[in-house]
Amino acid sequence: MAVTNRSLREEKRAERKARRQIGESVGGELSALWRALAPWALLATAIVVAPAAWWLARINDVQVFSAICIALAGAVMLGVSLKLTRRRDLGRWHELFNVSAPVGVIAWTIAFGPDRYVLVGGAIFGITSAIIWNRRHTSSAMRELELAAGGYAGVQGNVPQRWQAFATEHMPQVAASKMTVFTNTPEVLHVGIDLGPGEVPDDLTDRTTLQKLTRFGGGILGGTTVAVGDYLDKVGVTILRVDPLKKPFAWNGPTAPGESIIEPIEGLGKYRDGLDLSLLLPHVAAKTEDGEDKAHSHMTVVGMSRSGKGSAGEQIDVCVATRKDSAIVLCDPVKADQQLGAIGQGAAYVLTNPSAIRAFLHRLVNVTIPRRAAYLGSPGHNLLGKVCKEWEPGCGLTWLLVHVYEAAALFNNPHMTQLSERAASVGIQLMYEVQIAKHDKVDTNLRSNAGDLLHFGVKDPDDAALVMPPELLDMGATPWAWGNRRGGMCYAALGHLSLNRQAIPARFGRPARDGSDIEGALAEYMHLVDPLDPITADSWGEPYQKFAAARAARADSAPRMHSFAGRSAPAYAGQAAARPATIAGAVLLDERPAPRVSVPPAAERYSAPVAPPGGDIEGDADPLGDDEPETGFDLDDPHEEDPPRADELQAEREQAAERVVGDLAVLMDSDEELREAADEVFAAMERHGGEESPPDPGMLPGRDMDFPEDPDEQHFRPIVHRDEAFDILLDVLRTKIGEGNTFRWADVYDELEHRARRGESWVRKCRKPLMGWGCIQETETFGVFEVIHTRRGDLDDYAESLDEAV
Repeated sequence: MAVTNRSLREEKRAERKARRQIGESVGGELSALWRALAPWALLATAIVVAPAAWWLARINDVQVFSAICIALAGAVMLGVSLKLTRRRDLGRWHELFNVSAPVGVIAWTIAFGPDRYVLVGGAIFGITSAIIWNRRHTSSAMRELELAAGGYAGVQGNVPQRWQAFATEHMPQVAASKMTVFTNTPEVLHVGIDLGPGEVPDDLTDRTTLQKLTRFGGGILGGTTVAVGDYLDKVGVTILRVDPLKKPFAWNGPTAPGESIIEPIEGLGKYRDGLDLSLLLPHVAAKTEDGEDKAHSHMTVVGMSRSGKGSAGEQIDVCVATRKDSAIVLCDPVKADQQLGAIGQGAAYVLTNPSAIRAFLHRLVNVTIPRRAAYLGSPGHNLLGKVCKEWEPGCGLTWLLVHVYEAAALFNNPHMTQLSERAASVGIQLMYEVQIAKHDKVDTNLRSNAGDLLHFGVKDPDDAALVMPPELLDMGATPWAWGNRRGGMCYAALGHLSLNRQAIPARFGRPARDGSDIEGALAEYMHLVDPLDPITADSWGEPYQKFAAARAARADSAPRMHSFAGRSAPAYAGQAAARPATIAGAVLLDERPAPRVSVPPAAERYSAPVAPPGGDIEGDADPLGDDEPETGFDLDDPHEEDPPRADELQAEREQAAERVVGDLAVLMDSDEELREAADEVFAAMERHGGEESPPDPGMLPGRDMDFPEDPDEQHFRPIVHRDEAFDILLDVLRTKIGEGNTFRWADVYDELEHRARRGESWVRKCRKPLMGWGCIQETETFGVFEVIHTRRGDLDDYAESLDEAV
């Protein structure tokens, strides 16, 4: 046999392994022997050493001092034992007795001399304690032997032999395989299996075989995952014996607020192996020539009722909403404010009516996507100056996440399917949630177009097989193992993750039940977000404009408190607050929370008040005069020839406001701490009514572009509510027909179709309630009715409100 370096290294490795095994064996035997003899050694020490220590202390006349030192040492030992002992109640109290009793006997004997009662009592109780100790030690040793026989307690040497016997008897298809143990603890068993000739990974990945592997390793239900090697000759198996995600944990809040959406969304939760659960949503180009791009894909969220998918969706929404170049659109046709109450404040658009949602999806497909595509494909208009095949940060468009809760209520909507086919390249992602992805709940084409999947708990394997990739099921994915008992548990089957990672369960963090952390995150970080781009906002039409106006009105009417951290306010702060049309009004128009600033007292920085441009300040007089600026005209004087016009008064008010703004700028600019707050104030003023310089026509975002129009725009409008449709019908009878006149139903069809989007069948159904209210009555001619009055009969105050409206 030739001697080579490799053979020598193998011989040395085998020698070191043998020595280590011998040392572990000898060390284990010595450790077991010491644990058995420890209580008897303590007993002998207390009975024999105590009189000898008393005799030595009496000769040297240090009895009291020695007793005190031994008592203090015993107290320290007792405290350390309490700190380090992790046993249950019986074991803890037994060990405390073993520590304190010998020290107490020795200290008593040194202080007061040998006492036969103390020594006899100590001996009896010591022997009893030693016997109990040995009995407990024997029981623990037996349990360790039982665990070792089952493969626990770090005994790795017997697991491969057990595998050979187990595979030969119960899994003959992999009988030639060999197992290598990487980790074997009471929490997890991680092994590698080298497959024999003719054996393939599929021999280990069917459901029955996975259950046998779980049984072999003593794992929990759904705790076995299989990772397949690149050459199909090796398989990694992880068997969890304890589930680290069994108990919920708190959500840590959004990560990287104010950054671009192209950065990963992290901190959503944890995998079973302890790694962080993260998402990468938009298209991300590879950094190298031979690298793979991360494709932009739509997402399906599946899970049975109470599985935690809604709470997880809120966390994703708030992370997207707080990125500077992204926005979310929330659609919930079922639960409305109950689901969207907390996260709705961070959405660019919120829709809760099914017809309004369908109309919005129609506009997305026929208006928004063509306009965004035209903008991205025009180098002369998008801010990157090139043809953008995909949405990129800095292009001038806002990346959109359209999140549809309860998507089954919108089944058979062709525009949602078309959205999944056309929207990815223009920076729009669709994320829809359903409880079960059956063909009568989700369109199969829509289901196929969504490349990403968050699969929460389901009822049975058949429900999971509808959307979960077969390879993940073969690798051990079992979302039915926990159902809805563990909210937030899911499989993240995301395109940018490897299959081995997708097969590991994860769990989302749990936000506060009242939504306070969601609302707090939005209140803290929404000021870092850029406004929605004008191309997208214009493409959503009049419904979005009404929504934005209503939100702005609510924001303006909400009370606000501006704090100056307990110090005196700057000059003219009260005057500005008293004039909503001036600087205070401009600041309040900003929906972002006002920054907390600290202003030192004016006396510490100025010896006299700052005079505004164009006038002096005398004493405490208002630099702007009275409540209104001085105009030189008496508006109540009838002999005044040229009273000022409204535009002149408005101009003077604007000049006064500019002077106040200038004073505030001088005051805040002199302090370095206040400059940042001043910049935010003036930026808010510019966004809400400030004069803007005319932009470069070549770079104006899409204003000079000929966007394609929606061919179905006039026809596709939201269907109004039934009560509103009744009001429209009565208005048509009052204005077009008139009381006392006759009509046929065909006379009102076109008007109702145009104004209420109601067809002939609905109009004919109104005949019975209208006749019941006495609004119309039949005539002698068939199909002809006479209008008696146009007041509704189901509202008591309808006549008064109608008269007021007229």
